[in-house]
Amino acid sequence: MKKKLTFVVISILVLCTGTITYANFGSRGSEVHFFSVGQSDCILIKSNNKNYLIDTGASYYTGKILTYLAFNNVKRINGIIITHYHDDHYEGLVKILKLIKTDKVYLPDNKNNMKHVLSKSLSRFDTSVKYIDRGWTLKANKINLKAIGPVEKDEKSNNNNSDENNNSIVLQGKIGNVSYLFAGDCEKKSEDAMLKLNILKKCDVLKVPHHGINTSTSHEFLNKLKPKAAIITSNGKTPNKMVIKRLLNHNIIVLRTDHQGNIVIKNNYLFCDKSNIHIKLF
Repeated sequence: MKKKLTFVVISILVLCTGTITYANFGSRGSEVHFFSVGQSDCILIKSNNKNYLIDTGASYYTGKILTYLAFNNVKRINGIIITHYHDDHYEGLVKILKLIKTDKVYLPDNKNNMKHVLSKSLSRFDTSVKYIDRGWTLKANKINLKAIGPVEKDEKSNNNNSDENNNSIVLQGKIGNVSYLFAGDCEKKSEDAMLKLNILKKCDVLKVPHHGINTSTSHEFLNKLKPKAAIITSNGKTPNKMVIKRLLNHNIIVLRTDHQGNIVIKNNYLFCDKSNIHIKLF
């Protein structure tokens, strides 16, 4: 049965500075912001004055990220979660720590060499560093997330090895009343391992793995999750057409940061920077 979604055309208050668009949605309720930062990941979670980041993007985009955070009154970050040790996910971390007080940084607990490099870089900041693995949970002010992956880690991987994608921390749970799966860059090997353990749950919103590259997002994975909306972080070189086809065949609304810009979910509404529409998820 096809999912019923409500589309409403509205005006969104935005501030345009050059070619960058920023949206401010106030401080009430729970929000998730998917940054338009090319072929890299940075996601802001805001809930009752608590602020968390999932990944920090490539360093090329750090200025844009900092401007967006300032516009949304993020003066302190309670925690930054790095999903894995590829530079398009961690490279902006040190620059952000220099300018915004951050309570904790959560790093994947595996044997990647970059873990030690980052840990050494972080030692000069007044920030607590925690190493996380499958089973770790984040519970704070209507944020309830659990790391369900990686199920199997490649301990021989390094930051230049594609196997590091399957070491991605995969977060599942609810923020406010919306359910999410933040899949990092996990590939089919990791998807299959989670499917085998039957730990994947239905979600409202899927952060599509690995920028929509055709190494992930299998039919079986989508059939288990049954998301209403799928968000792809991309610079336009991805996603793969076959991934888009699979998403559409599952009646999933597909949103791309290279097309829609910054994408924000507030309560149960989804907003896009580059258009005057919002989507009611349920």
